[in-house]
Amino acid sequence: MTKLGIVAIINLLFTAGCSVGEPVRISANGMVKWSDGHTEGMHVSQTGSSLTFANYSNEVGAPALVIFARIDSARNDNCEYFYVETAVKKRLKVCETGEVTLFNRGKVVKVGHMVKPRY
Repeated sequence: MTKLGIVAIINLLFTAGCSVGEPVRISANGMVKWSDGHTEGMHVSQTGSSLTFANYSNEVGAPALVIFARIDSARNDNCEYFYVETAVKKRLKVCETGEVTLFNRGKVVKVGHMVKPRY
């Protein structure tokens, strides 16, 4: 392989590795304020059975949206539980007080507070 070919391949690898697609935009009607200071918009379905977030992950092949579906049989302490169908171990607990807890494999990842949705 010539030097030009090697340089072209290296350039292609760097370009492909550094390119990040534009995050998907959602019609947010609610927001979570996380304890780390970040806020994240979400779309709450009219029935409240699903919560949709834009996925800002840089993982290769990651879906543009993360959709949490409510687990109807898992309600207690005035809280509802949601899960991601493609990543069952990722769960979200939303309480009537507005407290939001994100779990991954049973461990707390983030804690925050939900701003009530508007329709």
